[in-house]
Amino acid sequence: MLGVIRVGRAWLWFLGVGGAAAGAQVVMPYGLARDALFALIALAAAAALVVGARRVEPSRRAPWLMMAGGVTLWAAGDVTWAVLDHVLGVDPFPSVADVFYLAAYPLLALALYRLAAGTGDDRNATALIDALLVAVVAGLGMWMVFIEPSWVDGGGELLARLTGVAYPVGGAVLITQLVHLGVVALLRCAALRLLMASFVLVLAADLLFQTTERWAFVGENVLFLDLLWTSGYVLWGAAALHPSVADDLRFRDRDSAGTPGRIVVIAGVALALPVAAIVEGVSGSGRHTTAIGVTGLAVVMLIAARLMDLLRRLRAKSERLEGLADTDYVTGLENARRLTARMSELLDRLRPRSAALLLVSIERFSEINETLGARTGDEILRHAAQRLAVTVGDSGHVARMGGAAFAVLLPDVGSGAAAADHAVRIQEAFTEPCVVSTMTVTVDVALGLALAPSDASSAKTLLARADVALGAARDRSERTARYAARMETGLAPTSQLMGDLRAALKARNIVLHYQPQVELVTGRVIGVEALVRWQHPVHGLVPPGAFVPAAERTGMIRPLTAYVLDTALRQCAVWRSQGLQLTVAVNLSVRNLLDPAFVGDVAAALDRHAVPATALELEVTETMAMVDPKRSIEVLGALDRLGVTLSVDDYGTGYSSLAYLQRLPLRRLKIDRSFVAGVVHDPSSAAIIRSTVELARHLGLAVVAEGVEEDSTLLALAELSCFAAQGFGLGRPVPAAQIPGLIEQIHARVPGVLLEGWEGSAAVPAQRQGAEEPSRP
Repeated sequence: MLGVIRVGRAWLWFLGVGGAAAGAQVVMPYGLARDALFALIALAAAAALVVGARRVEPSRRAPWLMMAGGVTLWAAGDVTWAVLDHVLGVDPFPSVADVFYLAAYPLLALALYRLAAGTGDDRNATALIDALLVAVVAGLGMWMVFIEPSWVDGGGELLARLTGVAYPVGGAVLITQLVHLGVVALLRCAALRLLMASFVLVLAADLLFQTTERWAFVGENVLFLDLLWTSGYVLWGAAALHPSVADDLRFRDRDSAGTPGRIVVIAGVALALPVAAIVEGVSGSGRHTTAIGVTGLAVVMLIAARLMDLLRRLRAKSERLEGLADTDYVTGLENARRLTARMSELLDRLRPRSAALLLVSIERFSEINETLGARTGDEILRHAAQRLAVTVGDSGHVARMGGAAFAVLLPDVGSGAAAADHAVRIQEAFTEPCVVSTMTVTVDVALGLALAPSDASSAKTLLARADVALGAARDRSERTARYAARMETGLAPTSQLMGDLRAALKARNIVLHYQPQVELVTGRVIGVEALVRWQHPVHGLVPPGAFVPAAERTGMIRPLTAYVLDTALRQCAVWRSQGLQLTVAVNLSVRNLLDPAFVGDVAAALDRHAVPATALELEVTETMAMVDPKRSIEVLGALDRLGVTLSVDDYGTGYSSLAYLQRLPLRRLKIDRSFVAGVVHDPSSAAIIRSTVELARHLGLAVVAEGVEEDSTLLALAELSCFAAQGFGLGRPVPAAQIPGLIEQIHARVPGVLLEGWEGSAAVPAQRQGAEEPSRP
């Protein structure tokens, strides 16, 4: 701690002791001792500069070492001056001492320049021009006051006159660099303020020294010049020892070139010339007319250079702002504004080949974004942008249109088939999951395609029709669609519906219909699946396909799922109180699998309605479970430990991966209706179901078949040892009040149908045994 205090106070000690020495030097009698103390103060300042340089990081050390070298040269000049004057008894001006003095000027100027050059950008160019403007006018003043009189009126030898002129010239160079440093750097650093003050004092003494023979009051107070020099040395050393010397210099921002202070300085520089001309005219000497003219020419040229630099900076800033206006800040791609302009330019000159616009939407992005966070969502957007850019390459332009939507413009696609090939390649690019932070997220995309000029001849229409095609693609298994006029004839008012959905949840206008699930061994109803409907006051009973996909995209799926779960469990409790021991199945959204609070919500709902967990079945799709496998396994595992039955819906339409079947804690596997419909007449469908049942048996899963329309299908599924089935052929979805009656109808008919089928088969016992619900190992 003491060491820190000493380091922090070293500059104060140097300032105090050095100030006392400077004061003592002034009052000492003229002689060698006085000059020796003068040189000692200079050497102490040089030593302090070396010490301070060691406290600066290596990349910023050079300017301070250069200043130490410059001050050492001045100290050498002081020693030489004292020896010549007091020991050898010769006139020290001009002499070798002046060589040391003058050699320090370029070294000190370079040190100041290196300090000011720390910005490393175009601020230096403007600042240097401003510094030169000040220096040129200051140079004119120095010419009129110091240089020209020393040259014309000084008399003596040529060497003495040249030496006398060299000092003001060196001072002008240092003034230029001081102004440069003051323009670019914020003078908040105490070390920098002390350094600037030291230069000002030393330069003032140097310049005033040149007037000792012409200005009597300066010649009579030459000791005052010694005080200026020694005070400058002391401030120099204090600057190097100040703790702030180790801090990075802070520079003014790029826009400071146009601040009022800088403008006032430039205006003052410009006004100084006519003032000098007026003074010259009033004096009538005419000695400085040429110098004023040359200075005026230099000022005009520098102002012109500054204007050119300003125009260059404004042009660069305009281009940068234009680029920012056309760029999506998350992905770095073009934005919708730029793509629309590019489409307009393209369609204006499109003759006769076709261009294509593909809209690419990341599905369920709002769920991922809200569940995993905006930062993860942005990373997924950047992954998607990179994949699109790599896939499209030089054949087109990729832009982000906003949200989770991207656009690909293919200027010279040639044909619809070629555009479709691009769509296939884009789909394939998203088959690999995205690795985001520590998670692996599977991204599904839908693509809408429109061609120009066949589908549209304007950018606005082309974009609208590609959007229509995108909406159609979301309802297709292949998730890709090309625009067709018929797509616009039957569009559901989705945007209006979404505006009413939140109010509908509060008003309980969302209703559930229930479809029975029949066990194929007994023909008895063992459970129901809850299917959501919207009883809309204007559009009537709205099917789920008209609003559930949009709810997933807009983030309304979470409250919708919570509403469905609560309603289904309430109804399940009512049935159980009536003696109907039914299970109820509810479909989940991917957002539920990514929501760490979902398990707690399910447990709370079960407790609220006093329904055992075994009476609840939650259905997920294969694709849904693979969005974030790690998180999905955690949530599904917690639900399984809770006792909830988990099933995979629409099996065979997603990943169909044995690996995920083994990893996920599933109890049931529901075969998609596309396989069930052809089981009677299509041997391949029958083979798929047979192999699926066999696979499920080994994994401890029960198989439920969806989409049973006919009794022949029901019997074929029973023969293949499916556990249960559902479909219109068994019972359509009906309101809860109609379920008891529908169950009675099923119990009156289906067991007889199954019995007739079994009586016609010789392997009934084995089939009946194989169709029982297995236990998961």
